[in-house]
Amino acid sequence: MKRAELSGLSQRMEEAVATGVFPGAVLWVQEAGRCVHASAHGKLRTDKPGPDVALDTCFDLASLTKVLSTAALMMDALSRGRIALDAPVTRFLPGFADDRVTLSHLLEHSSGLIAWRPFFEEVAAAAGGNMLATDKGRDAIRALVLAEKPVKDPGSAVEYSDLGFILLDWILEKVTGQSCDRLFDSRIRMRLNIPDLFFIDLKSPREARRRRGKRVFAATEHCPWRGRTLVGEVHDDNTYAMGGVSGHAGLFGTAEGVATLAQSWLDAWQGRGKDWPSELLRLFWKPSVQEGSTRTLGFDRPASKDSQAGSKMGPKTVGHLGFTGTSLWIDPEAERMIILLSNRVHPSRENEKIKTFRPGLHDLVIEACTK
Repeated sequence: MKRAELSGLSQRMEEAVATGVFPGAVLWVQEAGRCVHASAHGKLRTDKPGPDVALDTCFDLASLTKVLSTAALMMDALSRGRIALDAPVTRFLPGFADDRVTLSHLLEHSSGLIAWRPFFEEVAAAAGGNMLATDKGRDAIRALVLAEKPVKDPGSAVEYSDLGFILLDWILEKVTGQSCDRLFDSRIRMRLNIPDLFFIDLKSPREARRRRGKRVFAATEHCPWRGRTLVGEVHDDNTYAMGGVSGHAGLFGTAEGVATLAQSWLDAWQGRGKDWPSELLRLFWKPSVQEGSTRTLGFDRPASKDSQAGSKMGPKTVGHLGFTGTSLWIDPEAERMIILLSNRVHPSRENEKIKTFRPGLHDLVIEACTK
């Protein structure tokens, strides 16, 4: 990639900051195991003076948690024979309403469960807010999710659902005896030497302070019901009520941290490295058999029309989006990944300019990479 094309990417990112797409962001592009572009732009926050975003800024990764943590931990558990994809949810959680739903259904969002509910509101109302960000809050939300009944027959349709990944997190905890943040630490963060991917357990103030340490975080929303701008505190409301750790959201990290984990997957796809079985990774990246679905096991694929991945990604591309303004796309055939981490929800989630900006950015990256 020539310097002129690299300059064009940085210029496009600066324009995005200037036009209010997001206050700050990091763009990271990697090819064949080598970072070919990394740039940081804008401010950590706009509500008071502060430093600029840097390459080592930590972002709330939001639903990238689903792939970077939950799907990865499911792959790890499968590789060690701890679970089976066709196992029913009721084998692990007997109170679940439908014994036809399998782990595979949860991973590919075909369980029939609805997308989302504001469980945190019900938990807060029942306990005057005293159960939020506690073990009791986590248990209360899990109980509410467990009581949900699929609204469609399992395997009949795809509906993106946070609920399924809350259940997967719980199942992993049952199988391994470890909470997902501890499991992520031992099986991914430490095993692959990725210090800058981590959860922040709000149930333990001391642990939360240790995890934040000297790290610098991009601010997310000024939360109306928490009454503060969120910095190093999970944005997702249900995850906050659960104590900051869940299977659907809660992971924080840097672009380099995301790239390190994604590269381990690319290496497995290419038959290199020993971190993941190649056959298992290819299974997880195999397209769903559901008609019209862009889902795989835990991951997403670019839609055929109006995709946030743009129009130029390869046919085997996989990835995911995060509500806070984060995204990861991996093209295994090109050995390329594009990571965009932003805080587009600061100071308000009402800012949706990223939806029109992001596809064009991805197309520009690929044009630059292929010149």
